[in-house]
Amino acid sequence: MGPVRKYVGERALQGEEPFGWALSYLLGNVSWFRFWVIMWNLEYWIPLPPRLDGEICSLGWMECLRQTSFGEANTRLLIAAHCIVVIMMGLGVVFQLSSLVEVDTRRKVFHGMMVLMFLPTIYIDPAFCALALALVLSIFLLLDLFRASQMPPISRPLTYFLAPYVDGRDHRGPVIISHIFLLIGCSIPLWLSLADIPRSEDHPWGAWNVQFRDVSMVSGVVCVGLGDAAASLVGRRFGRRKWFWGGGKSLEGSVAFAAAVTGGLVFARLWLAAGQWAVHGNDGQNQVFWLWTVCKAIIAAAGTSATEAILTGCNDNVVVPIVLWLLVRGLGL
Repeated sequence: MGPVRKYVGERALQGEEPFGWALSYLLGNVSWFRFWVIMWNLEYWIPLPPRLDGEICSLGWMECLRQTSFGEANTRLLIAAHCIVVIMMGLGVVFQLSSLVEVDTRRKVFHGMMVLMFLPTIYIDPAFCALALALVLSIFLLLDLFRASQMPPISRPLTYFLAPYVDGRDHRGPVIISHIFLLIGCSIPLWLSLADIPRSEDHPWGAWNVQFRDVSMVSGVVCVGLGDAAASLVGRRFGRRKWFWGGGKSLEGSVAFAAAVTGGLVFARLWLAAGQWAVHGNDGQNQVFWLWTVCKAIIAAAGTSATEAILTGCNDNVVVPIVLWLLVRGLGL
């Protein structure tokens, strides 16, 4: 534990102590927490962020709210609370539908939960959402390891909980992959986007604040949460014309996938402009710009839909989001 802690502090946290940094990252703007840190002289261990004034508002109204009105740490707590509320509501819907609809429809509720949790919030704090997805993925892997190894006392409850939402396609040996690949598909585009975006130098979270946002950050959520769900729901109910190369995919499902992804990408670009976040290149608001944006979204969605229809030998929740990310980045959406 000691060497890992030292390595993380040096490589990822600019030399800060990981546990103290984590407390600051989540609670650094809470008034009572700041008071006790200062009273007990713990600032050497828990680096507190500075109080910012209204000058930051020049970066856009969302950044003004995040950094000066609420505080960055408080915003992270609000994002976490938002996700918890969505999860509770989603589970309530799933339990209500358990006796009414088939497995595939119930599974798409989880796709919708991913959209509600991350499509509005990734732009607000991309690094925090990326970290949260990585942590949740790690927890899911550990829980499925416990379940697959039949480790008491949690393996049996986990098996009973997952049983109504899985079928034969979800198993690779003893491992259930559907929820893991759902998370991976939403996460990889965000992780790839963050790899080349410049970071701010503000202490103590300089490396964890990005200077720009772009649509490719949410392409995984749009692809898996909207596109895959629409293709499955429409294709299973209304799919009559199958693609000639086989694989079971229908033309109707592919059109639904493209339409859902197009709508998701356009919404993501509108939300990016409405929040006034800094972006690479031109962020004009004229009609030609938005017409060209819609055209780019259609091209990206059509290319991704074609890929999803052709791929039959691998899990499309992982591969297809990467294809959409490449198209969105290549088109400069």
